[in-house]
Amino acid sequence: MLTSLLKWAVGLWLAAALIVACAGLLARPRQADLAIVYGNKVHADGSPSARLSARLDAARECYAKGLCREIMVSGGIDKHGTDEALAMKRDLMRQGVPENRIVMDNKGLDTWDTARNASVYMKAHNLRSAIAVSQYFHVPRAIIALKRFGVDEVSGTYPAFFERRDIYSSLREVPGALWYCVRRDF
Repeated sequence: MLTSLLKWAVGLWLAAALIVACAGLLARPRQADLAIVYGNKVHADGSPSARLSARLDAARECYAKGLCREIMVSGGIDKHGTDEALAMKRDLMRQGVPENRIVMDNKGLDTWDTARNASVYMKAHNLRSAIAVSQYFHVPRAIIALKRFGVDEVSGTYPAFFERRDIYSSLREVPGALWYCVRRDF
């Protein structure tokens, strides 16, 4: 009986991971006030990792197509003092995005913090809509978090960047998405 329950639990988890991944893959950016790029690894020399660089390219493309007026770059500062948001801002500026169109959030330590900080910024500037820019498997949780903080008009986009670790990451998103649906610490 225990093995049967375990098989069902594993099967449900895999099915949920597939649903989350598919929801992310089906995400398409819609016209919005702000694109929000979720942080990721920055190298010691200040350059974004390949994964983060791909996210920044996706955000720049949204900006270039006129899908957003501003881009928020959100990330933390690691133990070595590397500021993800600053590295992201510099990369976007190198790609031609005007500095006054880039908003920095260097207190976005995780997806929840980024959603909270973006929501505060959006309310202060009378912005109503956002595009969540991350990896496909992370976009659904990012959208959930933004909606929980009162951003009702949220779409998503992701770069065409895939790694083997995406399988693990998709599995990890299941409890994360469920937690964000019930989390209450606003």
